[in-house]
Amino acid sequence: MTDSSTIRARIHDSALRRVTRTFSATLADIFTETLQNARRADATRVRVVLGESEADGGATVTVLDDGEGIADPAVLLSFGENGWSGDLVEREDAAGMGMLSLARRGCAVSSRPRAPGEAPAPGWRVELEPAHFLGDAEAEVRPEVGAPFPHGTAVRFRASPAESAEAIRRALETAALHYPLPVLWGDVAQSPRDAEALPRRAFLDGAVHAQRWRGLALGVFRNRRFHAGLHEPDANFHGLTLNLRLPGADSVHGARFTVAADVEDCPELELVLPARKEAVETPFVEELREAARLAIYRAMAADPDPRPAFEDWRRAADAGIDIAPPPAELRPWRPAVADIDNWREVPKPATVCGDALVVHCDPEPPEAHALWRAAGRAGVADRLFEPDRRLEGYGWYDALPRIAAIRTEVTADGRTRTLDTHDVPERSGSPKAPLPERPDAIRIRLAVRALEGAADSIDLPADVAFAGEAWSWVGDALPLVTADSGLEPHELADLLRDAFFCPSDDAGADSWERQRSDFEAEALHIAMRLLVSDDEARRRSIADAVQRDLFWLIPRDRGVDIAVRGGRVAVTLGEPAAGDAP
Repeated sequence: MTDSSTIRARIHDSALRRVTRTFSATLADIFTETLQNARRADATRVRVVLGESEADGGATVTVLDDGEGIADPAVLLSFGENGWSGDLVEREDAAGMGMLSLARRGCAVSSRPRAPGEAPAPGWRVELEPAHFLGDAEAEVRPEVGAPFPHGTAVRFRASPAESAEAIRRALETAALHYPLPVLWGDVAQSPRDAEALPRRAFLDGAVHAQRWRGLALGVFRNRRFHAGLHEPDANFHGLTLNLRLPGADSVHGARFTVAADVEDCPELELVLPARKEAVETPFVEELREAARLAIYRAMAADPDPRPAFEDWRRAADAGIDIAPPPAELRPWRPAVADIDNWREVPKPATVCGDALVVHCDPEPPEAHALWRAAGRAGVADRLFEPDRRLEGYGWYDALPRIAAIRTEVTADGRTRTLDTHDVPERSGSPKAPLPERPDAIRIRLAVRALEGAADSIDLPADVAFAGEAWSWVGDALPLVTADSGLEPHELADLLRDAFFCPSDDAGADSWERQRSDFEAEALHIAMRLLVSDDEARRRSIADAVQRDLFWLIPRDRGVDIAVRGGRVAVTLGEPAAGDAP
């Protein structure tokens, strides 16, 4: 092409063939659009009437308002055109496409416009089917004496058979919750005076701080409860709620602060048309998010215990907002258990001591439990605290020494080796598999570093360590217990459970309780083999099994002797104790 030319935007006829797909046509869409139209028409209230079910089982729903009415019925099928004032269109970006929410279902609309004089204007009615919205047929507008009086609009549509009266009411309640006008609910058999006013709540109800910003009201909440999951609406457009992804701020060991926006008169906020379920990402939205963040900081500055993360504290200070820094507190460190679904209460934050140590590494459960036992025996456990990256930047936190690495050394046969190079037998997963020899000594060496200053180390004498791989079954665990340790079998079994028990969630696996019970029984057997003798381990395992599985069968007033010989079991019941005979 060599000659220049011009082009102009246009709407192709094929676009009209797709109007029934402009909205998802759910009850939520329909109620949202009809309520918004009523509000723009200066209605003072909206009444929704549930009619009788028709032949196919679907009930009829009528939305009536007492607004200005519709003077020209043609606007119903003139998509992009509306009868609103130029000022309203400018302020709200009214698209004139709300009726498309009914394009797939069809509807009947009757209206009576407000008359300039005292006499009411004539009303009209039109039946609209999907073919009318698609441009395949012309819709006939007829006079209607029963149109809303003295003025207003009624939109009637049919619910699907699957949309029960309860489902219709729930959808309407959601649309009405933050809507600025009263919404009344009833059925066709009720008098309008008996209609029920649906609950309404201010969108910013419960906010601890509120401010206006460029046509919006911003409200900050402290520990706001969420009901809709991760995408809880944080903005309200005159009853239509949406998510603008406004920021939040988690305090350190304290409250979570979130912010919400209520639209008052904000033409700068552009929503994706026609459904308005998300915002157009404009520079204004980014400015709004920054204003929302500063609103959170102002709320935190007024809070008696704000505990800001350092990044929030710094950004607030840069904006001239003074937030009190958090106290020198951290959560005490505790070893993680292998069963990640076994919830344990998290320790409450505590004031860090002068010789506090931050466990900055992340040891696996076997190593962590060995460290915890050694730290307790050495009187160091109370000095161990959890790291918290949110505090990095505060002077008191940055000055704390950190445990950067853990090294376990094992001494046996006059030689000292690291745990990963120490000679231990391979386990087969069987309780009868060989156990490692008990070493002469175990030492856990902690590499300690601070942001400033030389590296240091702390040596902890230990009496237990675990070789082999983490996240394995107890039959593959390799417990090392020093020869002079006073560790009891039940203590070691508990350590094995916390360090290694991770239940299977396979469909064919036993219940969590059964898996744990089997693990504990096997762990106790291994612990007794290692700490006592094989015969003593067998004797105690048999006694534990009897107590666990057979005790309930034994009469309380009689003794029982069980003898096992050659694969045969003989049970002898003793006589009842004196005075206990029936």
